[in-house]
Amino acid sequence: MPRIQLSEDEMESMRERLSTTALDVYRREGLSALSFRRIAEAAGISHTLPYRYFENKEALLARMRADALATFEAYVREYESRADSPLGKVQSVAEGYLTFAREHPEDYMLIFATEQPSPELYPDVLAARRDVFDHVVAVLQRCIDAGLLRGQAREIAHHFWVALHGLLSLHTADQLVHGMELDEIVVPLIQRLLGSAMIED
Repeated sequence: MPRIQLSEDEMESMRERLSTTALDVYRREGLSALSFRRIAEAAGISHTLPYRYFENKEALLARMRADALATFEAYVREYESRADSPLGKVQSVAEGYLTFAREHPEDYMLIFATEQPSPELYPDVLAARRDVFDHVVAVLQRCIDAGLLRGQAREIAHHFWVALHGLLSLHTADQLVHGMELDEIVVPLIQRLLGSAMIED
């Protein structure tokens, strides 16, 4: 029997379903449990069907990362919308970043895993990473435009990003062992980061 030709929308719908199922399996059972056979079993489909939609496991992981990054960006945007002032929005972006990592630790670790293919191999993942980062740049640029910060928004965003990721990496590895907890560190950290770029009245 000839294979039924699916539309691109139908293909995308199944990719999304497989990615969602794979993320659920990963969160419950860990990365080592992730296989096309296990995902097919969890999705209730033929164990050969995932190969029609993803070339290999690495391609599936890339889609999972892109989907996790979309959720990450949604957190950042939603928290930013809660603040009114430009500097308040920067603080809220940091809060959204931290909240995502706390509520979705497995997704956070998947996004920032140290062993993964070059981003250039998976343009969708690279685009999703840039969407989150560029939004942070835009929030900082509004502070500069309002005369509250000086410097280059993209450079400040890199400092912001690296500092928060370093803090969260220590937190998720349970290595904040020197007498201060995450919540005690994050606000002073952001204040110090922004302090060097703030324009005094």
